[in-house]
Amino acid sequence: MSSEIHIRPARPADRSAVTQLFRRAYPPLLAPDYDPGVLRAALPLITTAQPALLDCGTYFVAEDAAGRVVGAGGWTDVSPARGVGAERQGHVRHVATDPGRLRQGVARRLVETSLASAREFGMERLHCMSTRTAQSFYHAMGFEPVGEIELTLAPGVYFPAVQMQRGL
Repeated sequence: MSSEIHIRPARPADRSAVTQLFRRAYPPLLAPDYDPGVLRAALPLITTAQPALLDCGTYFVAEDAAGRVVGAGGWTDVSPARGVGAERQGHVRHVATDPGRLRQGVARRLVETSLASAREFGMERLHCMSTRTAQSFYHAMGFEPVGEIELTLAPGVYFPAVQMQRGL
């Protein structure tokens, strides 16, 4: 079914569609791996598309044959921890797949597109702050765990994640 998917760079006009995707995907997909209190605090902060990502040129959307956004994800040279990373090292950012399209290659195609894009920009390594839920997916994509971390999403709002990385 992934052949029915078209990957393209995101645009600022995709903000509503990507936000809707995050709101469809994250609550049910993260629920088995996170405490309800953590999700109550985190979901309002992670389910809104970031304008800077949509306009960076290295963040992508996956559309189905009807033009509906069923996946999103990409990379930047700016860390989600709000800092510029080391030279030639990038960061996978905000990958999500519509729950109705899981295990159909959508996220795989988005990450493969991101890896190719990062190589074209001269990146040598990509880092990822994976959710617990997605750790096995990223491992299958060649990422290795570095350690567990706690992301600060806002003052007093912490989100457990797994820091991962892979060479390009």
